[in-house]
Amino acid sequence: MTFPWVLHLGTWVPDRGDPYLNAFILHWDFVQGLHDPLHLFDAPLFFPLAKSLAFSEHNFGLALPLFPLFAAGASPLLAHNVAVLLGIALSGYGTFRLARTLTGSEGAGLVAGVLFAFSPYRFSQLSHVNYLSAGWMALAAEAVVLFARKPSRRRAVWLGAALAMHGLSCTHWLILGALPMAATAVVVALRHGTLVDRRFWWRGLAASAFAAAVVIPFLLPYREAARLYGFTRTETEARHGSARPIHWLTADPANKLWKGLGDTGAWQELHLFPGLLALVLAGVRLAGARSSMRDSAAKEKPAGRSDAVLVGAIWAGLGFVGSLGMNTPFHAALFRTLEPFRSIRVPARWAMPGHLGLAVLAAVGVTLLGTRLEGRRGRAALVGALLILAFVDLRAAPLELVVGEPEPDELSRVLAVTPMRGGIVELPSGGALGNYLYVLRAADHGKPIVTAVSGFRPPLVARIEELEALRPVPSGLLDVLEGIPASYLVVHGSRLTPEERRAVDGFVARSVASGRLGFVGRFDGRRENDLYALTRVEPAAVTHSPPAFEDDAGEAAQPPAGKSDDRLTGSLDDPPEGTVVQGDLRIRGWARIPGEDLDVTVLLDGRSLRPDTLKRVPRPDVGAALPRLGSCLAAGYEAVLPSSECPDGLVEIRVLFRARDGRTRSYPVRTVTWRRGSTGSSAAGRAEGR
Repeated sequence: MTFPWVLHLGTWVPDRGDPYLNAFILHWDFVQGLHDPLHLFDAPLFFPLAKSLAFSEHNFGLALPLFPLFAAGASPLLAHNVAVLLGIALSGYGTFRLARTLTGSEGAGLVAGVLFAFSPYRFSQLSHVNYLSAGWMALAAEAVVLFARKPSRRRAVWLGAALAMHGLSCTHWLILGALPMAATAVVVALRHGTLVDRRFWWRGLAASAFAAAVVIPFLLPYREAARLYGFTRTETEARHGSARPIHWLTADPANKLWKGLGDTGAWQELHLFPGLLALVLAGVRLAGARSSMRDSAAKEKPAGRSDAVLVGAIWAGLGFVGSLGMNTPFHAALFRTLEPFRSIRVPARWAMPGHLGLAVLAAVGVTLLGTRLEGRRGRAALVGALLILAFVDLRAAPLELVVGEPEPDELSRVLAVTPMRGGIVELPSGGALGNYLYVLRAADHGKPIVTAVSGFRPPLVARIEELEALRPVPSGLLDVLEGIPASYLVVHGSRLTPEERRAVDGFVARSVASGRLGFVGRFDGRRENDLYALTRVEPAAVTHSPPAFEDDAGEAAQPPAGKSDDRLTGSLDDPPEGTVVQGDLRIRGWARIPGEDLDVTVLLDGRSLRPDTLKRVPRPDVGAALPRLGSCLAAGYEAVLPSSECPDGLVEIRVLFRARDGRTRSYPVRTVTWRRGSTGSSAAGRAEGR
């Protein structure tokens, strides 16, 4: 299901966004957890703000099993990818345990585990290791069931440990799992007569108190950050992240069988379809299963199975209603009355507890179908057939992945040994590429960065990005940097568009001329990572003559950059992500909206291709597939770069589209390896499924 990722764990990622942020957080948990755990939440992000780890999930429970891997020298990106696979595996194992405990059937538990582990919704969360890792939620639910049936000391110990790990692993699941967990405890205890047992209350309270003592220190910084910076979600944000019933029939595009089902234009967070098999098996209970249960009462432990029906219904029902968010009174009331729920930006994530409930109900369906078969072999054959159907129903492999940047660059190695009084500001900030790479590299150099990224954007970062977007970039930006204080400014030349490069170069040139910025050096070759010292903050920094700057027409007014619009349609078809190209490099794609061929700029490592290199070509295939675009006689674009220009290594290709009305779109960066040699692509270097 995760092929070919398992073959590229050290380098490939779902995208270059949240995986980079979570890789940093997991590494920070390891470093700070061992050296200064009392200041775990004072991460070197968004300098000089305190408690900056509380701007995102802390992931500490997910990081704990990775400590030996980090100690052995694994890169943050490798550890992150291992955490993703562990999260999927633990989600399946925890659900297997829960379903087996509730139904008494290992086969039913196995089917339930597969359905939950490889749910299409989990693959929509592939970039969010914290949200796809729901194994401890399932294990905690099983611990609640076991304890509610028999409140022994041993089960109380396991309950406390499971609840603690559940709370440490994902704050979202701690919050959204609280109500179904409590309802499960009450319902199962009522059915087994333990609700009036003093041991249930005393030992249950002791287990809960232990878990609370472990988890609450990890929750208080979130409350402090909310108090300091006003970081809570608005009703508008929560409404945007609220699902509608159609979204439970909207499949993630990664699913090979059901992609295109439902609302294909929905935000990725709203792809909640659990797969057809889970729905069919869960529906067996509603299709005459009562008589089957009565007929098998002597053989199949009906009390346990009734527990399964009730527990599954609780989790599935609350998960479904909760996922509708502000569209129903249920979550709206929780959001308005309980502080923890005001931290939930995407109520649709209630779908994860809902899918756990569906998996349990599916396990009941498996046991009911098994009662119609004679002997162990017949039931084993049923389970085997259902597992085959599950893998067909849920198949996402081969996954579409991109090449990550696991190794520290030259600039990061320099920053790691550079003393500084303040933080680091990196440009461009925000925009199409975001600040995720800066956060990942912070795990390498360990210095405080100002322009970071998280679930919240502090006003200081917003102000820097606002000033950077002005044309010309005003000198007031330098005042802001000195006030932070920032010790160093990094300009990533290859991440700037030509228009942005002229504007930033103009700002830097004026700042150097004023003596307030000093050029330290250029690093990483074609990437052109330029390091500047803010001389009022770092007067002892050794500086040199700067490189030549591109003219931005001084302080004269310039036209603003066009507004970004992802509705500008087009593609970058070749070369595929991760390809090893030998010889000439051929870049091709298309860019058109109805009635207009879009202007195309192709950047190679941040530098525009020469105008004579790029030509427009017919794309009749695009016109046939998308007739609404009209004539596609010049919709395509193509450039062939000779091997004589080959840098013999990794190159980044970026394509910019621009409409006549000024709207723009930046197509995601594509990384390929360009080698000197015979013309063509090497299949050995290409990832499957891209």
